[in-house]
Amino acid sequence: MATPPPPPPLPGQSGPGFAGFPQQHPPQHPQQFPPATAVPGFGPPPGLPASPGLPPAPGGGGPGRRAGNLRRNAVWAFVGALLASAGWAGAVAVVPRMVTSGSFPQSVRGYHTVDKLCDAGKLTKFNQNYRIVDNYPLQHSSRSDSMDIMRCYALMKRTVSGSDSPDYATIDMRAELHKAVDAAPEFAATRIFFEQQKYEITDVRNLGQEAYFAYGDEPTSSDKTFHDINCYLEVRDGGMTYSLYWTDNYQTGKDYTLDRDTVRQIMIADSRDVLKAIGGP
Repeated sequence: MATPPPPPPLPGQSGPGFAGFPQQHPPQHPQQFPPATAVPGFGPPPGLPASPGLPPAPGGGGPGRRAGNLRRNAVWAFVGALLASAGWAGAVAVVPRMVTSGSFPQSVRGYHTVDKLCDAGKLTKFNQNYRIVDNYPLQHSSRSDSMDIMRCYALMKRTVSGSDSPDYATIDMRAELHKAVDAAPEFAATRIFFEQQKYEITDVRNLGQEAYFAYGDEPTSSDKTFHDINCYLEVRDGGMTYSLYWTDNYQTGKDYTLDRDTVRQIMIADSRDVLKAIGGP
């Protein structure tokens, strides 16, 4: 069977194709590829519309193809320049926010790492109200290029007036020297956590750059007469963060513990001594 001739050009397409290119027709046989001379020149990326408004190049031969290529290259070079400009403008807008986002570490000032945090601070006020249980405190420290960590954990007891059983309380003290990141955002997030947990929060003056005391008193789920008390003193001074956690419990009408203001004063006084012992003002 003879292969039918290619369809005639549509009205208005009898001349050269886009930007001076000759009209392309399907191959005469299914497996026949168009000759190399019929491959279009450089054009817009797939999926993008052709550039409007470009006049056709004069003639449909070689010179027209070169003119079309030049025009197309010029158009898409211009588009690329616009895209590059947009990307650069976005980077210029984003980079200052990255630089000023507080991601850089703050100075740890005169603070330094000690091996035994509780021993350095003496815990004078706590020792006036409690006796530390044998084999305590537990004290550990670590040093690295990114952060130094000091921690002290102690179990304490005292005999409560009007009660036959001793009252046990625990403290957990931790100091960190942040060398790789800014500790301020996470310090602020910790305060938000206490606020969301409905802790009573009061600011503490003249202790580091910022400090606060968080107090929580909650009945246990099993017996509403039993209460757990949780107190936190949080301090940040430059790249140093410090946390002192004290917890105790009592039963309404029977067992008692230290009142909130007394605990607050003890925690602040002993923490001042600890921070001075590791290089604070």
